[in-house]
Amino acid sequence: MLNGNSSAYGFRIRSPYPVRFLRAGGGEDQLDVAPALERPPAPSGPSLCEWTYRAAGEAAHAGLYGTDGVFDLWTSEGDAWQIDPSRRTVRISCTEDELFWEPCLWGIPALLCFMQRGDLPLHAAAIEVNGNAIVLAAPGRSGKTTLALAFHRHGYRVLTEDLACCRLTPTPVLLPGPAFLRVRPDVHDGHAPGGTHLICAQPERIYLGLNDDRRGTGDPVPIRAIILLRTSGSGVRLDRIPPRSALPDLWAISFRLPTQVALAQCLNQLSGLASKVPVLTLHRPLQKAALEATVARILSVCGS
Repeated sequence: MLNGNSSAYGFRIRSPYPVRFLRAGGGEDQLDVAPALERPPAPSGPSLCEWTYRAAGEAAHAGLYGTDGVFDLWTSEGDAWQIDPSRRTVRISCTEDELFWEPCLWGIPALLCFMQRGDLPLHAAAIEVNGNAIVLAAPGRSGKTTLALAFHRHGYRVLTEDLACCRLTPTPVLLPGPAFLRVRPDVHDGHAPGGTHLICAQPERIYLGLNDDRRGTGDPVPIRAIILLRTSGSGVRLDRIPPRSALPDLWAISFRLPTQVALAQCLNQLSGLASKVPVLTLHRPLQKAALEATVARILSVCGS
């Protein structure tokens, strides 16, 4: 089943399962998603990278393994993904729970596939203001999605909520990601904000889908600015920083494979991005009461 002329990160999805978080148009490449032909054996070699996350209130672990450009993603919960970026194919073993596998699809599996095209991943949310993308970049649990939701409440379009796909040539653009938000329970008042609908509630995250009239297209959006989020004791301040000074922070929120070629490519891409797009640091209190002032400050500097 090809999901019509709909996309996320520039991919049209062909899958036997419904995919609910796509945007109209914008798909220039096809990504095939299918169940695993059989459960693959557990990886035996060293991982390329490992990380922890929360699942059902407990700590869980994931690891990425790969040889010859083909990857296996395993979790301690028993889920397995097989990713072949050159063939743009993702096979999954957890098809019974679409509320789990589709958000996961738009993480590491999609990231590996759009990296293979030459696009740059950043750990960031992004919103659209006056036809341009403003990228809100920070590590996890730094308020990216909460700030993106605040812009959504003001009528601005959310382009992505955690992973940004940046294309650098001929000019830097952002390819909109899946149309959902994962918000912390403490910023959710029990009602889906206007323009969204509740998908599910879990102990760590509330999943909200963007309504069709708020999704927009998947067409590339020019990047106006990259804002690095910082926590401040008081007040809201937005400062521009030189490209060279921005590189360590951009490096920290980028993803790259641990090979010399991949590391050099990532550094070259980040240098090019910082030379073409303004990079700013945003210092603000990490409190709900500061959201209005934060949105106003960003609009005053980057909204024209």
